[in-house]
Amino acid sequence: MTDERDVLIVDDSEECVIYLTEILEDLGYPFRVARNGKAGLEAVRTKKPDLVLLDLMMPQKGGIAVYREMKKDPELEKIPIFIITGASEATGVDMLTGEPLPAEDYGDEFTRRFGVRVHGQLKAIEPDVFIEKPIDHEDVARRIRAVLE
Repeated sequence: MTDERDVLIVDDSEECVIYLTEILEDLGYPFRVARNGKAGLEAVRTKKPDLVLLDLMMPQKGGIAVYREMKKDPELEKIPIFIITGASEATGVDMLTGEPLPAEDYGDEFTRRFGVRVHGQLKAIEPDVFIEKPIDHEDVARRIRAVLE
């Protein structure tokens, strides 16, 4: 039975939250939702989850800052964290490789410089699991099961 597990979704995107909750409901795992990084840290400290699904770019406190705070806290450092982001598409820089994506209409050079910076920060923290949006339902379900079962 999976209902003794607790998953925390920390994401400001309604679309992503809905998609992740559908995956968790299909798997039978209970979950909570925090809509920004600050609320996510408060939720983690209030009740330690078995898994955190964490967006990178959010208001009040970004995912990298949340990840770093959790990993430096001895009471939270062992909690698995999946970084889930659409930063590659938003910045025009592949978050896995740091390479620019083929230009379509990604805006100005500032956005790409920001993407390179985010990629560097992401590479430095070495997340437990990194998932790019759009989310592959089966892949994410498989990874969640692997951590929680």
